[in-house]
Amino acid sequence: MCDDHPVTGPPAADGSVLSRRHFLHGSAALAAGAALIGHRSPAPGRLPLRSAARPVAADSNSAYSMAMHVHSSFSEFEGSMDAQLYQATANSVDVLWWTDHDFRMDGTEYRDTVHFTSLTTEKGGPGQGAAWDWQVQRSGPLTRGSGGGIVSSPVTPNDPEPHGSLRLSAQTQSSGQRAAYGYYANCKPAHWNYRDNLTGQSLRIDVLLNPGWDSGYLEMLISTSYHEASAGRPAGQYSLAYRLVPSGGQNREAQRNDGVITIPVRPQAAGEWTTITVTPSDDIAVLWPDLDYRDFSLYGLTLSAVSTGDDVSGYFDYLNFKRTNSGGEFFAQQADMMTGLSKRYPAVSQQQGLEVSWRSPHVNWFGNDIVMPDYRSMGTRQWAPYLEDTLIPEIHKDGGLVSYNHPFGYTGGPPLPVDRQNSMMSQLALSMLPGSRGVGALGADLLEVGYVLRGGANLAHHVGLWDVMSRNSVFLTGNGTNDDHHGLNWYGLTNNWTTSAWAASIARADLLSALAAGRAWCGSLDGFGDGSSLDLLVDGSCPMGSVSLSKLPSRHLTVMASGLPRNGSLQVLQGTVDYAGGADPQPDTSVIASYPAIELALGEIGLTVDTGQESFVRTQVLDAGGNVIALSNPAWLLQNVPPHGIPGPRAV
Repeated sequence: MCDDHPVTGPPAADGSVLSRRHFLHGSAALAAGAALIGHRSPAPGRLPLRSAARPVAADSNSAYSMAMHVHSSFSEFEGSMDAQLYQATANSVDVLWWTDHDFRMDGTEYRDTVHFTSLTTEKGGPGQGAAWDWQVQRSGPLTRGSGGGIVSSPVTPNDPEPHGSLRLSAQTQSSGQRAAYGYYANCKPAHWNYRDNLTGQSLRIDVLLNPGWDSGYLEMLISTSYHEASAGRPAGQYSLAYRLVPSGGQNREAQRNDGVITIPVRPQAAGEWTTITVTPSDDIAVLWPDLDYRDFSLYGLTLSAVSTGDDVSGYFDYLNFKRTNSGGEFFAQQADMMTGLSKRYPAVSQQQGLEVSWRSPHVNWFGNDIVMPDYRSMGTRQWAPYLEDTLIPEIHKDGGLVSYNHPFGYTGGPPLPVDRQNSMMSQLALSMLPGSRGVGALGADLLEVGYVLRGGANLAHHVGLWDVMSRNSVFLTGNGTNDDHHGLNWYGLTNNWTTSAWAASIARADLLSALAAGRAWCGSLDGFGDGSSLDLLVDGSCPMGSVSLSKLPSRHLTVMASGLPRNGSLQVLQGTVDYAGGADPQPDTSVIASYPAIELALGEIGLTVDTGQESFVRTQVLDAGGNVIALSNPAWLLQNVPPHGIPGPRAV
């Protein structure tokens, strides 16, 4: 996601002003052809990091693309680091920032005990999060007598609070044909408070098998992460099926992406319970040794009775999770996994960030010396003041940057009515504008702008919110993200934006420096991908992202772009900077020039901008259908120092 900023370029080492010709080195050859090509197909082929064809800016920095909000097996869905790195490679992304949820790594308010007192309302007590919702799962030709539910007897004597157990029975209508009846642990109301990385985790559950059946089993099924094709297996999601049988021996085998672990449990006519303990990461390490066993999540949990002939029945009770890894241990583990995966995906540079997300709003932490927040010490402190007063200042003190994530919320779904979006944007802007201490957007440095649709708000309203901030000199680098948790198909996502930066290298310090200065743009993978670029330069010396002070009534703006789509166009926008604040929390931005792609075939075009009033300028790219597919960051053209000063990286 990117916005508009006035551009002021740093001087060269000898004190002279860098020439715009530097931008054309590498990009002119691209622009003549790439400005006219159509939308890119997936995996267009990454430009080598020191390729002469890689766009170069007026300050001699190169263009590097980044996926800045990506989740893996340490968050709540089926994504893995392996799958996400494959997607970054396939889509020619240079840098992937890992931003897994901090509270999931730490297991904050995660369930460790289930007593089976209810299918919908059981709570786990203090620190256990909200109730689960066990949802019925049926498959195969079940008889009418198959079923299950919570019963008050029998219950395991091992539970110190025995209240009930989960009864299950399944009978197939056709001998030899599998039929199952079970319950899936859907805990969305509790924010999926068992979904996390499986490393170092064991599950213990008590089971009672009724006598009189042999053809079938009780099953605890763990759905885990998606991985790319490996060792002759196809790409796909993996699973572990723990099958509890009344006879036979213990066995463990891989059936392609499905692991089957058979555990004999002797039926007890007298009602004696058996405790089963499983350690999934140990089984994964044996079943699929070609993959990093640590890159698997606990994504889904289902308890079932499965019949292949007999009337299979039994009980589950007193489920316990034991987690030996959490918080900083998981963060360090991920760093170690990055090193190993770099050998498999050498074309992608990995950087480790963190999404601080126990409550909303969520923020991404980019920088050095990242530590896991300790929510246990927060007490009753409110979330936003904690971010603004404690966490974000600490991040800045250590030289890090903060992104204000998905400002309209993290939900999916269709766009809300336009009047509702307008109202949401105004209310959100009011909450983000500087308060009495002059801190806007909680003190964040970046704002996620490049969302086609998120939280019911479309791209125009994400950009509109950003323009309101720019109107009030809240200097935020706009970035584009996908916030992907799955690793299945970045290119085909609705929100498939990435951020690119003009940076000296892909080293963390250089990337952070570029982002802090607003030397970045963002765009969609399918419309403005590898080899595309945007930049601004005011009066030959003020670059994109900068804040320039001048009393001149007009300024010369050079807009630069490569990789525009065929029949697309570039728009130049100018927004008022009048510090309207809460009196008018709306954008005041308009298009002042528009150029078809063919006019930018040489990479740049110049125009005069009226600066009689304070303003900011930015650009955006439209495809042939008129859809915005890329955004530059702004340059601010001010006459006076703004009320809360100019951030050092943006001063010229």
